[in-house]
Amino acid sequence: MLVEAVVEPSLSSDGWIVEFRHTRGGLVPLTDGNGIEQCFGDVDMATENALDIGFHQVRIVEA
Repeated sequence: MLVEAVVEPSLSSDGWIVEFRHTRGGLVPLTDGNGIEQCFGDVDMATENALDIGFHQVRIVEA
C-alpha cells in the first residue's frame, strides 16, 4: 500500500519527479505507460499529478 506522495527534484534531468512511499519503506516512482519515470517541468505540475492519483497531501522536498 502507498502511504505518502513525495515531489522532489530529479537527479537525472531538469525538473521534478513524483515518488510514493510504500508501507514497507520503499519508494515507487510515478511512471508513464512505458514504465519510464515521469519528470515535470515545475513543482506545481508534479504536485498536481500526485494529487490526481488520489493523495490529499503531498510532501515537497527541495534541493
